[in-house]
Amino acid sequence: MPEQLFQTAPQRGRLTGARSVANERDLLDLLLERYTAVREGTIADRWVRAEHVAVGLGNFRDRVADFIAVDRYPSSGLAIHGHEVKVSRSDWLAELRDPSKAAAFTPYMHYWWLVVSDPAIVREGELPGGWGLLVPGKAGLRAKTKAIRSEPAPLPAELSVSLMAAAGRTASREPLRRDAVTARLDREPHRRCALCGEAVPCMIHQPRAAARNVR
Repeated sequence: MPEQLFQTAPQRGRLTGARSVANERDLLDLLLERYTAVREGTIADRWVRAEHVAVGLGNFRDRVADFIAVDRYPSSGLAIHGHEVKVSRSDWLAELRDPSKAAAFTPYMHYWWLVVSDPAIVREGELPGGWGLLVPGKAGLRAKTKAIRSEPAPLPAELSVSLMAAAGRTASREPLRRDAVTARLDREPHRRCALCGEAVPCMIHQPRAAARNVR
C-alpha cells in the first residue's frame, strides 16, 4: 500500500529529541506509535495492539508478552508480531538464561521482536535465530535486525481470550498516553477521530486537543 494512504501516529525523536527512552513505558509508547496506521478515507486502523498479554487465563505473571500487534490486513496473512521489551543488559541476560518465557509465545507468532532502549544491550551473536531487533531512532523505532517470518501454530483458546482482553485494556488506556490520530472520511471536509468517528477534537480519545480547544 502507498505510504501516503495512511496516517500513522506522530513519531518523535527519542535519542536526540524531546523525550528520552528511560523505561519500559517509553518503549511501549513507541510500539503503540509503530503499530498505528489509519487509511485515509476511513477510520479503520490496520493494527490491533495489546500490552502485557498473559499466555493463558489465571495467574500467569511470569509468562507475559510485553506487546503483541496483529495485522488486520488479509494480504499480510493476518500476521501476529510479538515483542519482548528490555531496558537493561542485566534484564536481557536474565532472558537469555531462561528462554522459556519467549518460548511460551513464539510458536504462535509470525514474527518475534526484541525491543531495547539502547542497541548496546544486545551484543554480537546474542540475538536468537529468527528474532528481530527494534531500537530507538530519530523517527521512532527502527529495525536494526529484521525478524524472520515463521508459520505459527494456531493460537490456543486461552491465549486468544487473553489477547482480546489485553487489547481491550490497551485501547481503554491509550487516551492516557496519547491522543488518537485523525482521519478524513470520503467527501467530508473535516477530520474525525480515527477511533470512534466523532468530529475532532474528540473529548474521549483526544483529550489533549480538546483541552486546547476549550482554552
